[in-house]
Amino acid sequence: MNKTKIVYGIGMVLAVLAVFIAPAAAQDYNIFHLVPEVSSCDPGEDVTVWVMVNTSYNDINAFQASIIFDPSVVNVTDVVKGTPAWYMWGWSVKNYDGNTYVMISGADVLGAFGPGELELGKMTLHCEAAGISSLHFASQSEVGYDRTQISHPDGVICGQAGNECTMEDGIFACNKSLPVGWNLVSRPDITADNSTASVLAGVYYDAVYRYDASSHTFVDVSDGTMEPGVGYFVHVASPSTWTYTGTPYTQMNVSLEPGLNMIGWLDCKKPISEALSSIEGKYWYAARWNATTQEYETYNPVAPPQFNDFDTLEPTTGYWISMKESGWLNVSC
Repeated sequence: MNKTKIVYGIGMVLAVLAVFIAPAAAQDYNIFHLVPEVSSCDPGEDVTVWVMVNTSYNDINAFQASIIFDPSVVNVTDVVKGTPAWYMWGWSVKNYDGNTYVMISGADVLGAFGPGELELGKMTLHCEAAGISSLHFASQSEVGYDRTQISHPDGVICGQAGNECTMEDGIFACNKSLPVGWNLVSRPDITADNSTASVLAGVYYDAVYRYDASSHTFVDVSDGTMEPGVGYFVHVASPSTWTYTGTPYTQMNVSLEPGLNMIGWLDCKKPISEALSSIEGKYWYAARWNATTQEYETYNPVAPPQFNDFDTLEPTTGYWISMKESGWLNVSC
C-alpha cells in the first residue's frame, strides 16, 4: 500500500476529529450588574451598592453606566470610585425624558483594564419613602448618549443602539415601619409566593383581613394569601419593619362594587385626581387609615382642598373607595 496515501488519510481523519474535539473559542462578554442585586433599608437610612462590569476584554479604557431609579423611593446621594483607579472619573444625577438616573463614567487613555470584574463605583442609596424602585441600567433610547456602554482603543464595544451590553438590573426596597395596632396596607411588589406568611415575613402580626365588597364582610387571610391591588388591615402586635423583595407593581385594573371597596395601590405616587380618573364621577369619597393616630383621613372630590386630609395616593398604603356605582379602576405608573 502506498505509504504516502496512508499518511495523508490519517492526517485527514485527525483534522476532522480536531474539529469535533477542539474547545470552543471563548465568547466576548460585558455584563453590567449590581452587588448586591437586591438591597433595602428603612426610611431615612442609607445602604451602599457596587456598580460592576464583568468583561472578557483586557484593554478596557472607558465606560459609562447610567442607572434609572425612582426618586420618590430612593435617592443617590454619593458615589465613590472603586478599582481600577480611572484617571478621569465622575458621577452626577440627571433627568432625561422623564427618567431620573445616576451616570457614572470613567476613562483612562493610557490604561488597559480587565478581564474580570471591574468596580465602576459604589453608590450610597438613601431611603426616601416606603416603596420599591428598580435600579435599571439605561439604554440609548432611554437616556440618549448617556447610555450604558464600554469601550477600548478600537472604539465602543457595546452600548450603541442595536448592540446593547448585557445589563442585569437590580431592586431597591425602602421598608415600611408598622406601629402597634391596625395598619391599612397594600403590596407594592409582585412575587411568586403570595402567602401571607411570606409577604409579612418579619412582621409581628396577629390578624390580617381583606374586605369583600360583594358580601360587605371582612375575610380573615392570616393563613391565606395577600395579592397586589388589594388593601389589607394588618394588626401589629409589636413595632415591626415590613420588607419586600419582589418586582414593582405598576399596573392595575380592579373591579369596584357599589358601596365600600378596600383597594391596594401601585408602587408610585400619583395625585388622587389623576389616580382615580378612570372612576371620575362614580365615587363619593376615598379614605385612608392613619396608623399613628388610629383614625381615618378622607378625600372628597367635590370638597374645597382645605377640607381634604390628603391629595396623593402612595405605595404600601391601602384605601377605601366609596362607589356610587360599579366601575373599573384602571391605572398605571
